[in-house]
This record gives sequence, C-alpha cells and structure tokens, in this order.
Amino acid sequence: MKKLTILSLLFVAIACEQNPDTLEGKKALLKEKQSEIGELQTEIKALKKEIAELDTAKTDEAPTLVELTKIKPAPFSHYVELTGTVSSEENIMVSAEASGRVVAIPAREGQRVGRGTTLVRLDNQTVSNQLAEAHSAYELAETTWNKRKKLWEEDKIGSEIEYLQAKSTYERAQNQYAVLQTQYSNSFIKAPINGTVDDIAVNEGEFVSAGSPIVRVVDLEKVEVEAEISEEYLPNVKKGDTVVVKIPALGIERKETVDFVGQVINPANRSFTVKVGLKNTDKLIKPNVLANLMIEDYFAPQAIVVPSIAIRRDLKGDFVFVAKKDGGSWVADKRYVKTGKAFNEKAEVIDGLNASDQVITGGFNQVSQGAAITNQ
Repeated sequence: MKKLTILSLLFVAIACEQNPDTLEGKKALLKEKQSEIGELQTEIKALKKEIAELDTAKTDEAPTLVELTKIKPAPFSHYVELTGTVSSEENIMVSAEASGRVVAIPAREGQRVGRGTTLVRLDNQTVSNQLAEAHSAYELAETTWNKRKKLWEEDKIGSEIEYLQAKSTYERAQNQYAVLQTQYSNSFIKAPINGTVDDIAVNEGEFVSAGSPIVRVVDLEKVEVEAEISEEYLPNVKKGDTVVVKIPALGIERKETVDFVGQVINPANRSFTVKVGLKNTDKLIKPNVLANLMIEDYFAPQAIVVPSIAIRRDLKGDFVFVAKKDGGSWVADKRYVKTGKAFNEKAEVIDGLNASDQVITGGFNQVSQGAAITNQ
C-alpha cells in the first residue's frame, strides 16, 4: 500500500511538469526548446563549413583592394641625427696692440680684404717722430761702429775700449730703432687673413686701449659644423667617415667627411665633439646657422625592409599582412615578424618574412586574416 502511494505521487509530479499550463511545465518546455536550438546551431555551423569546403565558386562579397609590395633584399642604413652649429675656421676679431686715437678707417664693412690690408689707423705722429730720430741715431751708430771695427780689427788703431763702446752704442741704437718700428707698425691695424670685414667696432676720433676689439674679419670659404654625440656611438664614428649634412634654413643637403673626432668625453653630458668641414665658395652658409648631421651607425648590405606604417602590433607582437594564394584567389595572411632598426619610415625585418613575400602596404587596415584581397 505504501509503495503504491509513492508511485502515485511520482506520476502526479511528472504529469504536472509536462502540463504546459503550470510553472514547472513551462520551465521544462523552455529548457527543451533551448536544447533543440543549441543542437540546431551546431548543425548549421557544421553545414556552413562543409558548404564552404565544397563550394569553389566565388562569393558575392567583393575582395578588398590593397597595395602590394614584393620583398626584395636591399641595402639598409640607420643614422643618428644630431643638431650642431656652423662656425668659420677663420673668424677673427682683430684687437689693438697699442693704445691711441683712431684717425682713419680705410676699410668698410662687407669689403673683401687681403692679408696685411690696413683696416684702421691710430694716431702715430709722436711715434713717427721718435722713429725718425731713432733711425738717424741708428745710422750714425752703425757708421761709427763700422769704422771703429775696421780700425781696430784690421789696422790695430785705437783702443779696445773705444771699439767696445762703439759696438755697444750701435746695438742699443739698433734695438731702440726696432722697438719704435714695432710701435709704429702697431698703429696700423691690419687684416691677419684673407676674408671679409664683418664688423668695425670703433669710430674715427675714438680712443682705444691695447687689447680692445677693433675689427672682425671672416673667411667664409671654409666653414665647419660642430656637434656633440653620445659616448655610446664612439665606436661608430671615425675621422674620414661620410656623413650627411643638412642646413634646413638654406635647403642644403650634401655628403661630407668627418674632419675631427674628439678624444675626450665631456663628463657633464657624456658626449664627445664631432666636426665636419664644409666648402662654402658661394658664401651662403653663415656662422652660427643651425645644421643637422646624420651619422651612419648601422648598415646591412642585404636587408628585408618594409614601410614602418605596415607593421602593426597586437598582444602577441608585431605583425604584417602578406598576400597568400588560396585556390584561385588571394587572401590576407597575418604574419608575425621580428623587427630590427627603423629609419626614415622604413623598418628592417629580421625574422618572419621571405624575399618572395608580397606585403600589404596599402589598405592593410581594411583586411583581416583570410580576407579576400586584390591589387587591381
């Protein structure tokens, strides 16, 4: 009797669950339908895969238009770009070697002058008079000395004292004359080099002291770029190396050679000096203009290089898209790569690409793995 009661209750519960009008019945029906949907989705996915494998005809979806670049090994250089300033190898501020008043300025700013040309003249009237007297005294002493010398050495006439006194007088007169000649010469401020008068710092009638700056003379036919470079590049820079010099203000870009490499590291910024000479026959390059030096620190004769913009990155690393043949059409293939140095919007690929690959360098943002592509 007890067993019959339990079976009756179980039958009633099952009947209630299958009754769609009850809450339990509705829940059971929903669970059944959801299970049927899952099974159908699995079947649909499997059918789609089978159809894709069997259907070789083209789909209605148009392939993405891309730009392809075939990989060809080529030389690749990496440069260190430095900022420096131009200076003149012969940029001289001429100073006065004597004190005096400026009485004449024969030179003019912008004038081309040769070595030894008088630029400024100081008052030298007093020295000129002293020089004339010293010259007369020198000539007299020289004549007396020559006569005393002849009488004493050849004819043995006179005393040795007179001979020595004449010699001493002659030497003093000679020295005095030489000193006054130098003083007189110092009153003429002359160009020490061939060049152009860039600045005249005095006016006529002005009194100047010895050591005062008077005239700047610059020779612009030879200038040089000086820059500081980090000590980490010390093994990469040698005298005679070819560098690229750019002067943005003048639109100049040319190849030159390194003339000087500093042998001392500046402890303040851990750098050393590099100088590059420039020919400046047209005199367009001016001192203190900014210049850029591009020094090659890496070179690969046969490198695989792609545009830097074509290299993308995800959580796994750097990758590019390459064109891959799939049956009778082309698709995008995601290829992870290892990159090296990059310069001038190009990057070297060390691993991951072959010389025969075609890299998608245009339209790569519109493709994904396996997407149909065309370059026509």
